[in-house]
Amino acid sequence: MRRTKPIKVPTTGTFDFETLITSESGKYVDKTALLYELARHKADAQLFIARPRRFGKSLMLSTLKAMFEGRRDLFKGLAIDKLPWEGWKTPTPVYSFTMTKAVGSTYELFREQLRKLVRRLCAQAGVPYRNEGDISGQFDDFLVAAAAKSPTKKIVVLIDEYDEPVAKFLDDVKTLNKVRSDLHDFYEKLKANSASIRFLLMTGVTKLTKLSVFSGLNHLTDVSSFERYATLLGYTPKELDGPLRENVEMLGAKNGMGFAEAKRAILFWYDGYRFSPDSKERVCNPVSLGSALKDGKLKGYWEATGQASLIIDRIKRAGKMPEDLENVPADAMTLDVCDAETLPMESLLYQGGYLTIKDVIPPPRDPDGQITQSSTYVLAPPNLEVREALKRGYLSQVMGLREGAFNTLVDVAKRQIASGDWKGYVCESLFRLYASIPPDWRIKNEAEAKRYFLLFASMTGANPQPEVASTTPTP
Repeated sequence: MRRTKPIKVPTTGTFDFETLITSESGKYVDKTALLYELARHKADAQLFIARPRRFGKSLMLSTLKAMFEGRRDLFKGLAIDKLPWEGWKTPTPVYSFTMTKAVGSTYELFREQLRKLVRRLCAQAGVPYRNEGDISGQFDDFLVAAAAKSPTKKIVVLIDEYDEPVAKFLDDVKTLNKVRSDLHDFYEKLKANSASIRFLLMTGVTKLTKLSVFSGLNHLTDVSSFERYATLLGYTPKELDGPLRENVEMLGAKNGMGFAEAKRAILFWYDGYRFSPDSKERVCNPVSLGSALKDGKLKGYWEATGQASLIIDRIKRAGKMPEDLENVPADAMTLDVCDAETLPMESLLYQGGYLTIKDVIPPPRDPDGQITQSSTYVLAPPNLEVREALKRGYLSQVMGLREGAFNTLVDVAKRQIASGDWKGYVCESLFRLYASIPPDWRIKNEAEAKRYFLLFASMTGANPQPEVASTTPTP
């Protein structure tokens, strides 16, 4: 049977809910039942959630905005349309903004951008903007005036990428501290006006600034690792079987695979993110999966959305390589550390999406049955896409290998493996790979040489196994 209409695909670059719902080509995977639960409890309506970059945070906030504004016309056929959502009868003014608008290359530019952001909020609310005084005071004036003007005397505040202004200065501690101080005073006004805020949700990639910035926001509930919201952002295997099935089938058809094989390949490439230790649910990166379904190709997309120079630098400084990150032990306290100066590598990689929870080891108990310590988490890269991003980032940023030339060498080696030409692989490709290492690079010891060999070999599609200790006696 010929299709009369093109198949819609999940969003890859549309982060506005209305635009996505009304488009001819975009597909929205229904998360409104979870968003309803997130927003309906007034006692828990001051929230924070962290997720890796390009994981649908902006679309989530745009959807919440339409919910609170009572745009029921946009939700026809979705789960929330059948639920007793308050917004259908009593819309609430929503003020949604991203802190990427306050990013500046200098401290002075940051302050200028933050002031412009407050001015725009005042213009949106139709309230006076006081052109003097400190920025936090101007923000406080806005919150008070906007709530007073609201028919319900309450407002909704949605803040995306709260940590972006800080991330700019992670290598400049002096400026970093000044920016954090200003943001602390700015965000503190949200707590001071919490009685006038019906719902507050802040999102970000990491918890880097929580200790300093969030000390003024200790009333927020961090739902990042809540079991109930483990699948709020990202696509589950069940959603591949359901609303995304026809997309998976089309990708499979383009690559000579049936549905089951295409689904396995997708999960291998993009699945594996586990955001709650209390849930075994895992999700796919939504933007990467959307790109693959749109292009009909299984490859790395997430890496192209931004260079992970900070991540790679921390791995190198810790004396690690991508191959060392497969089974990293950590506890809950380590993963929750969020101060920029003391952030452990495990926490940075976990919060940034480069590592995820692979397994949870229950805590031991004493003879009386009492728990003596917290659970241990086993961390690992979530999927092939992230593993490839780590390896390629390490090769390009640490070893200085040009990606184009290196990819050519890798392609030749892959063909040699596929054809069984092991002599060519060892004597030609591996030789050329090592010959491409910059002359100022040095191998410190045998263990490091082995790790680089494993890295090279795995990039060419081989599955090398390091030495494994054996208890079998030597004859």
